[in-house]
Amino acid sequence: MENFLRDPAPEEASKLVLSAYAEKTLCVKIPYDPDSVIFSALLTKYFNGEVAVTFSSDCQLTLNKGDIGNSVAYRGVEVFVGSSAFSSLLPLTVEDLVPILAGIFSDVLLRRRKLSDWEQRILNNAENLGVIREKGLKIPAYREVPLFLSLFYSLDPFVPDISGNPVNALKLVKELNGNEFTKLSDLDESKLNTLLFRLVSSLVKVNPKATREDVIDDRYFYNNYDSLELGMSVLYVMDTQGSPILFDAVMNTSLFWTFVEWLRGLLSRGFNVQVSEEGNRYVVDSNLSPILAYIVLRQAGKAKDRRPVYLRRGEKFVSSRFFLNSPEEGLIYDDKD
Repeated sequence: MENFLRDPAPEEASKLVLSAYAEKTLCVKIPYDPDSVIFSALLTKYFNGEVAVTFSSDCQLTLNKGDIGNSVAYRGVEVFVGSSAFSSLLPLTVEDLVPILAGIFSDVLLRRRKLSDWEQRILNNAENLGVIREKGLKIPAYREVPLFLSLFYSLDPFVPDISGNPVNALKLVKELNGNEFTKLSDLDESKLNTLLFRLVSSLVKVNPKATREDVIDDRYFYNNYDSLELGMSVLYVMDTQGSPILFDAVMNTSLFWTFVEWLRGLLSRGFNVQVSEEGNRYVVDSNLSPILAYIVLRQAGKAKDRRPVYLRRGEKFVSSRFFLNSPEEGLIYDDKD
């Protein structure tokens, strides 16, 4: 490719993507992840012509993700965008705000990274459309649900003995003189500091380098959506059902709230993660999806290599296309071994 920009240039990449709208027909090659699927769905939504999306064939427009960062290639020009999500390269509108937030934050969670400068700029602009930013705990939906549920539902950070355990989550809240109805906003500064100390102390058990920064950060909310929970929900849904449902959600954004409800339904059953290394794969005993288990394993310093993550289901094992070189989507069963 020509004119490869080694410094991140997302603004140039955004212009390059917009130039593709001049095509009468367009083929888009993308990686298999929610951010890329949401990008291609938004592109399709506004393209005046036919769009073909593929995960394998060569195309005029290609999205690339690698260890050193992401790039966009179109007709001989490739632009490096660093860690920025592809969804952040498309025009920001109220109508498409939820899918763009879903694309950005699913990628942040999946790649275990900070927001890029470009994404920060996009989110600053999103505040003009109703997005609320505040410094808060990295636990899901704390504006909407009681604190013990928010702690119970937390996957990133995964807090040992509290995440997935409603009894222990409620016990912690009661130690702060709260109850099953207490929300995070009900805590005074002293109780909040005590909660932070307890969470960090739990995280240190599996990650000795854990600090306050692992549990508190800038948080983004829009209407009833928590961007962290939204990102996690699209990871879960694509992992278990495949990419077409994300296309449907971009066209009918109310589906994104359905995804959040599905994720909460899964987590409300309680969950744990026990991992073993078996040959060329990680085998996890958990009722989570493969990608959600992978996110938990990464926090514990595991699953750093390319070995796939499988969940044990009785005598069988299940994984997903994110980990396997397979044309199938959704959960993929393998009863070998």
